[in-house]
Amino acid sequence: MRLSVFLSHQWLSFWRGRNANKSLALQIIIGFFYLLIFLEIAGLGIALPFFIKELLPGKDPIVVFTSYIIYYYLLGLLARFQLQELPSLSIQPYLAQNISRNTMLRFLHVRSLVHVINFLPLFVFVPFTLVIIAPTYGALSATCFLILQLALVINNHFITMFIKRKSVNNSWYFITVLLLIAGLKGLDYLGVLSFEQTSSYIFMLVLKYPMLCLLGVAMAVITFLVNNRYLRNHLYLEELVNEKKLNISKHYSLLDKYGEIGEIISLELKLIFRNKRPRSTVIISGVILLYGLFFYPQYLKSENFTMLFLFALLVTGIFITNYGQFLFSWQSGHFDGLMSYHLNMKQYIRAKFSLFVVVCSLQFLLSTFYVLMGWRIFPIQLAAFLYSIGVNTFVTIYAATFNYKYLNLTKSASMNFQGIGAVQWLQSLLVAFGPVLVFYLLNRFAGYWVAVGTISLIGIAGLAFNRMLINWLAGQFHFRKHKILEGFRAR
Repeated sequence: MRLSVFLSHQWLSFWRGRNANKSLALQIIIGFFYLLIFLEIAGLGIALPFFIKELLPGKDPIVVFTSYIIYYYLLGLLARFQLQELPSLSIQPYLAQNISRNTMLRFLHVRSLVHVINFLPLFVFVPFTLVIIAPTYGALSATCFLILQLALVINNHFITMFIKRKSVNNSWYFITVLLLIAGLKGLDYLGVLSFEQTSSYIFMLVLKYPMLCLLGVAMAVITFLVNNRYLRNHLYLEELVNEKKLNISKHYSLLDKYGEIGEIISLELKLIFRNKRPRSTVIISGVILLYGLFFYPQYLKSENFTMLFLFALLVTGIFITNYGQFLFSWQSGHFDGLMSYHLNMKQYIRAKFSLFVVVCSLQFLLSTFYVLMGWRIFPIQLAAFLYSIGVNTFVTIYAATFNYKYLNLTKSASMNFQGIGAVQWLQSLLVAFGPVLVFYLLNRFAGYWVAVGTISLIGIAGLAFNRMLINWLAGQFHFRKHKILEGFRAR
């Protein structure tokens, strides 16, 4: 079977979908915005050497540019874990056919490579190389420099694919990568290892000795072969339902003592571990914990406490926004059945609220090591944490009562806009930039400690009145209950 047949099947699958027209319109709109972003990035790639000369006079723009490339690939690796999905081709119907496994593997690789994140760096590296590297080092060095960047992009791509596939059965692969990146950044922060100097040395060496780019190509080939071999060895029907998936349904006895609330939380945990989209959402929240490694140092050094507070909100409370905006939609597939039971909605919402508090508390505890960068980070993170669980939880739950869209749990959360409407966008902006604006005004006109104290007190007040707020939210749900049910039925 040729690749064109697989492509035709994917095309027919798209057009035969119930929401094909809506999906096409959404893809066109997203594509238009991508085009604008690409054009802006290409303009930045052209203007970048001139910006560097203006901001850092006396320094070689090429040396400055190459010193930050390593950051791009490390941050790109983190971004890929969030945005890059495993190929969505359904293998099972083809495995029983007389189709070459090489053909299926080839299609999976080609399909996975066609992703916006793989084309993005070209719009920076190509203009910069043509404008300043080629005239300085010649066509051969410039070409080899671009070949190396392309090889590193492909290398990052297949590393991500391999780790995500391995993490399906063993999450320690993913955790190990995060710990490795965190450890390297920690060494850089302590001055043991300099990312900038290492990056500049490697890429300037390639410009002087162009054939060294073949090492990058060899690395990309190796990662491709490893990924290909793993896929080939696991491309069997019995691999599609592995032992771990069969045993993942477990009983959380620790929650039994909390009665109905514990039972609801137990069901929520089972939903998360059984389904791809909620599980991806949790993983994304874990990845964002590492953002402080890259953004805290620069804002701490410049004493930009407002930006520190913004990232502290992300680090300690992103789970509330990412997971909470679909508070009821997670059960959209069986919400009619859920409502047919004698379910106490106050207890249901309290269980969701308790889950938010527990997860955010865990995020806060894990992020306390950032205090090693500077003691002022801890008060800001504490204020962000208190505001997240004391205010953002209730804002998010309230916004969720306006979400009437069915959610497909089998798809990844990355680049998936199903179930997201105008209310969800407004809610995300409100829970992020609302407190940031308040913090900025208080910090500027009243001082750092007044800003931290006020934000913390607002969060504590929300926690103190949580029962009253949950009762009110239960009333809001009952007011819009039938609209929610009607929306979930319209798949």
